[in-house]
Amino acid sequence: MKPYYALYLIILFISGCSSVPSVKLTKSNFDALETISIEANPNNNEMLTAITTVEVHWLGVFYYEANDGLGVRELALKFMDEHDISLNNLVQQQLIEKINADNLQVSIDSHSPNKLVITLNVVVLGMKHGFSDELTARFNIAGQLLDSSGAMIWSYNAIPVSPVAPGYSIKLKDLFESKESMLHFLNAAAEPIVQKLYENFKKNLV
Repeated sequence: MKPYYALYLIILFISGCSSVPSVKLTKSNFDALETISIEANPNNNEMLTAITTVEVHWLGVFYYEANDGLGVRELALKFMDEHDISLNNLVQQQLIEKINADNLQVSIDSHSPNKLVITLNVVVLGMKHGFSDELTARFNIAGQLLDSSGAMIWSYNAIPVSPVAPGYSIKLKDLFESKESMLHFLNAAAEPIVQKLYENFKKNLV
């Protein structure tokens, strides 16, 4: 990855950081909830950004790559729309699975007055490095838990330790091979940062 791409990635993640300060969740506040609803903000895929020198061309049968171009973000958004893939739903489901796996004493209820708001500040697709034909993805995810009175009882912004560190990667042609291929890539990319968010959430609960 070229130096200015690395710098751009870092700027994106810093600018995507929530201005809301971290608030630790206490067990007493959590035990009083009983139920929570999980909401997404924003509820679309527009937070997706692509930083590559790859241009995508459609040849009628498959896509091929050429240097020094654009189009990966546009293609990814179109693909996700056509296959009903939601970055927010993906992250929410991972979080719900972690809550259920630990048997936390709270029920997920869409009608609950207590709201766990998950914000995807930015999701970045970028080249693994300057000599690679593979892409990686980085998620910046913030969470805020509000009780029924609207008071914030937990807040945390989960940022990767290094926005440009090597991680799960995939070749562009394989990314768009099928819905399952993209879901596998996005789930693998999101898992470490969702785990980081969840570890902060449950720190004083188990």
